[in-house]
Amino acid sequence: MAAVARAANPLAYGGRRSVSLDVAEARRAGAVMLVAAATRPVWAGLSGLDGVPCPLRTLTGIPCPLCGMTTSVCAVVGGHPGAALAANPLGVLVVIAAVALLFSRASRWTVPARLPLAALAAAWLFELWRFAGGGHLPAPPFPPAG
Repeated sequence: MAAVARAANPLAYGGRRSVSLDVAEARRAGAVMLVAAATRPVWAGLSGLDGVPCPLRTLTGIPCPLCGMTTSVCAVVGGHPGAALAANPLGVLVVIAAVALLFSRASRWTVPARLPLAALAAAWLFELWRFAGGGHLPAPPFPPAG
């Protein structure tokens, strides 16, 4: 079963006003994300990699909506909320959702159908603004791995 109910047209969701999320699958994915973020210093130090470069930004120079998510999620889990917000504010929301899923007793969550698209659009606008020099955000004070 898919974690998110999908329609043929992912933007329209078949005219539905909400989508249903399978909490058990999302809980597992969130737990894996939180464990990976918490163990970042170990895996980054052993592999020498600090993360996977964004394919869109590598090929075009244009950041995708998820640019900075690894840094953001790892910064939140590492106790650096300012660095997380500077890297990608969506990462803070994702960690909050993952923790909420861990403690949720519900079997399904229902969210407005346009919420995922709106969140991605807002994240992309932030990234475009940030990479265009807007805001002059300081470099995240998140310590490098190793």
